[in-house]
Amino acid sequence: MLSNYLKIALRNLWRNKLYTGLNVGGLAIGLAACLLMALYVDHEFSYDGFHTNADRIVRITTDMKTPESVLSIASSPVPLAEALKRDYPEVETAVRLLPASAVVRHQDKVFKEPDVYFADNNVFSVFSHPFLAGNPASALANPNSAVLTERLAKTYFGKTDVLGKTLEFNKQLYQITGVMADAPSNTDLPVSALLSKVFTGSRSWVEDDFPCYTYVLFRDWPNLPVFSRKLTQLANRYANPELKKMGAEGYSISFPMEVLKDVHYSQGKMADTPKGNKQYGYLFAFLSVFVLTIAVLNYINLLTAKATERAKEVGIRKANGAQRGQLIRQFLFESLLLSGFSVSIAVVLVYASSPFFNELLQIRLSIVLSEAVLLTGFTWLLITLAGGLYPAFVLSNYRPVEVLKGRGPVFRIGSYGKGAWFRKSVIVFQFILAVGMITGVLVIYRQMTFLQTKDLGFTKDRILSVYLPDDSTARVAATAFATSLKNRSEVGAVTVGSGLQPSGLMPMASTNIVTNGRKREIMSNYLFVDDQFLPLLNMKLKTGRNLSSQSKADRSGGFIVNEAFVKMAGWKDGIGQTIGGFNYKGEVVGVVKNFHYRSLHNLIEPLVLVYNTFPASTVMLHLKGGQLPVVRAIWQKHYPLYPFDYAFLDQSFEAQYQKDRVLATVFNGFATLTILVSCLGLFGFITFTTGQRTKEIGIRKILGASVVNVVLLLSKDFLKLVIIAFFIAAPVAWYALDRWLQDFAYRVGLEGWIFAAAGGLVILIAVLTVSFQSIQAALMNPVQSLKSE
Repeated sequence: MLSNYLKIALRNLWRNKLYTGLNVGGLAIGLAACLLMALYVDHEFSYDGFHTNADRIVRITTDMKTPESVLSIASSPVPLAEALKRDYPEVETAVRLLPASAVVRHQDKVFKEPDVYFADNNVFSVFSHPFLAGNPASALANPNSAVLTERLAKTYFGKTDVLGKTLEFNKQLYQITGVMADAPSNTDLPVSALLSKVFTGSRSWVEDDFPCYTYVLFRDWPNLPVFSRKLTQLANRYANPELKKMGAEGYSISFPMEVLKDVHYSQGKMADTPKGNKQYGYLFAFLSVFVLTIAVLNYINLLTAKATERAKEVGIRKANGAQRGQLIRQFLFESLLLSGFSVSIAVVLVYASSPFFNELLQIRLSIVLSEAVLLTGFTWLLITLAGGLYPAFVLSNYRPVEVLKGRGPVFRIGSYGKGAWFRKSVIVFQFILAVGMITGVLVIYRQMTFLQTKDLGFTKDRILSVYLPDDSTARVAATAFATSLKNRSEVGAVTVGSGLQPSGLMPMASTNIVTNGRKREIMSNYLFVDDQFLPLLNMKLKTGRNLSSQSKADRSGGFIVNEAFVKMAGWKDGIGQTIGGFNYKGEVVGVVKNFHYRSLHNLIEPLVLVYNTFPASTVMLHLKGGQLPVVRAIWQKHYPLYPFDYAFLDQSFEAQYQKDRVLATVFNGFATLTILVSCLGLFGFITFTTGQRTKEIGIRKILGASVVNVVLLLSKDFLKLVIIAFFIAAPVAWYALDRWLQDFAYRVGLEGWIFAAAGGLVILIAVLTVSFQSIQAALMNPVQSLKSE
């Protein structure tokens, strides 16, 4: 019996090759896109979930309340971890991680590694990094011990069997006591090496600028609201009395908590790791559901439409003794076979495209075989039932006499009967999504173009930032390095200081000012510069003058502020105003026009420029075309023991939008797939409809209808559906895109022409899709049309 079902199914599928191709291809593409997006969503919503005790781990951060604002900092004081372990029995342990961006050296291999941390020796009792070699319980027990990742071990030694070997971090030798597996890409705290450290030294809660990340492991699932009140008491017991002794009136400290799995989405904190945007995860979750829904609806639509043409086959088979159960099994088996082809192709597409997807997003999507089998199996069963239940239970129930006479209900479910509303609803739904997708593509493209072309208020082309070693001794040579650069004809202006940090990791501090005779303290960002900073970047002063290296007053207390600072301070004109911050006190000598020193996601905040070139962290210079080797040679002369660490300023600023661009590319790709699947559904539906109206078309042509008349006849109903879809989709798309644009402080507007263009493009796509089949039907010989059965 099974072989008979198989023969009939294959015969039907082969006889209707167009429908088979549309069904299998559309469903496979939609399912593959859905599976890829589902993998990405799972990746985004499972950050740091690989740690065994992730549900019991929290990160403690710091909020510094000032008289003017609240400053949120991702790090925390050194003594916090010990106090938590000592004073609170619900805390199993706490661990500190101190960032230690390091120059790592082994023989002739020298690299700057950004993800190196000093850590307490109990770090692996909190974080469960799998070990390839060594004992996690004792790996960091001894001084000058290091645990490397597999990647780092292979980088410097070419293998992971490196226990007992030594590696130099910032001129200090460390013995390798462990090698751990590389962490997955969905971790908020990427680590390349952990170095042992005993956190002795200062026990102050407020004088060390909160240098550590502090993580707490609770014994049981924590009651966060209750423990939050305990942290308030702890701050009042230890930290705030120190502030009071320092005379910091109006200041206070608190210690907020973040569950480990939520840390990656905690925005707006200083000294933090790069963060994600949960909205993108939700967006792709919805997209995955929509794409799959379109594909499945297309599948059901085409399958049920084609099934109506088999009514006479059902009638004949029932007249010859076929039982209803046999017909049900036959239709379900055909649906199982068709959906099986689609699922198989989809799985192949996912495996084939996942490397490209990983490279594009710079992540590592993991496909767990057991989960993949379970998911595809469930999807296969669901699609089989969704596509096979209608013909299986409805067609098999018709009486053969009525079917063979053409009077059964089956002949009233075509494009004009009971089934028409379902198929038309599917078309409307598909093109609602298509209009929304095309609108999204246009708006995202305009916003990305705006980010790349907006005037930032300074010149960034051919500006090279050279980052000096994080070593006080090495930074002494900054002046000599800069002088050597200035003496070369290939190099233009040179400035020494803190440079521009588009990542936003720049000093921030309270600034003392006077407004209308009242003393105030406001939070502002700081840049340490010399007199060449503004000329090098071609920044414009609104009022006042530039800092001067010849002025002793400027070098000891000269300030330039931006327009945002003047506005927040409430000054009419900042020139001559008294100002103090970062142990400097003096007067404002210039007001620079606002410039975007951070991403366009952020508003321009108050900024203070202070004359300070020691110890410098960055040398910036104007590099005349193609002369990077000259700068590298000068670097090697002054810093032979350090790697040449540099970046072009324009690339640094563009890198801020890398994730936006990548996600826009992914969105555009899936939008294209959505439109393609929608067109496949429309093409299949118009093919079915024209097939049903073959005799009508033949009669109309005999009575004098032209090809244009026939095409308009077949097209107008579908165009009505597309127009209905546009008017439903436009307001929904406007709301969704407006919410997305709110993430950018500076953005394009949602203009009416964008929606009109999206609607026009969808109508054009629909017209081309419908016209292709309509013209073919209209050109058919009417004699052949009237002979068709």
